[in-house]
Amino acid sequence: MACFLLLPAKTDGRSSEVSRFNAIQSASLALKGALPALAFACTMAMSAPAQSAEYFLQSATMDKSRTATISGPGLNQAVYMAPLYFTAYEGTAAVGDSFNFVGFCVDIFHSISTGVLNLKYDDENALETDSKYLTSTPFVGAAPLSDQQVLQVGRLVNYGTLVYDQAPSSTSKIDTLAALQGAIWRVINPGYTVTSGNGAVNGLMGNFASANYMDYLTGYGHVNSGITFISETGKYGTKSAHQSFAIAAVPEPGTWALMIGGFGLAGAMLRRARRMQPALALVRA
Repeated sequence: MACFLLLPAKTDGRSSEVSRFNAIQSASLALKGALPALAFACTMAMSAPAQSAEYFLQSATMDKSRTATISGPGLNQAVYMAPLYFTAYEGTAAVGDSFNFVGFCVDIFHSISTGVLNLKYDDENALETDSKYLTSTPFVGAAPLSDQQVLQVGRLVNYGTLVYDQAPSSTSKIDTLAALQGAIWRVINPGYTVTSGNGAVNGLMGNFASANYMDYLTGYGHVNSGITFISETGKYGTKSAHQSFAIAAVPEPGTWALMIGGFGLAGAMLRRARRMQPALALVRA
């Protein structure tokens, strides 16, 4: 029985270097082709539904210097018009570390107080209908929101959060936040009017509620549209419920790690491929 020992093919330095470059170049091209898929995967990770979270809203504050009147079928109500700033805890009690967030009301038929609240909320539901759930049966008489309405509300909420967090204290900031809150009510409930006694607020509110609202979301770069919708636990859609709110949504820490790690790897591979090009030129000379 014959026995053969396979020896590696003999190569010189040039062919080895060329082969090495070709392998890296192929990997680079494959990676470039995979970048759209990677971006899509990251987007899907960001938009994937998370497990329902519970929040204990301990207290809330708001600026009460801007008011409005909401009028329409079954409603003629004077209201304060501004987002609320909540102090909250994860879970169902004031246990652990508290955190704060800005909430924009997405509900014109219910109310909430400021000061101490001690209310249990969760994000089990999604923002899908207008505010017309007036009976003890959820969503009786409610009209579904279009994708465009939800998108507009999401961008107004995210823009308002940027204004709240970053704009210096001023009359203009107060007017802008009031107008954004009023515009959100108008977008969700197009059959109702929201009118302020402040002319500047009315003008801004009309801009934010219009079809070309994106023209007015300026000064803070790209404005996201993702929101988390929170409502009182076990009472959403009932007449006795407190108001529901939309808050700006951000990716979970694990999603950020996936995005940063994936694009960091892509960048490293592309940089390595570019560094190999001068070496190839020397080999071919």
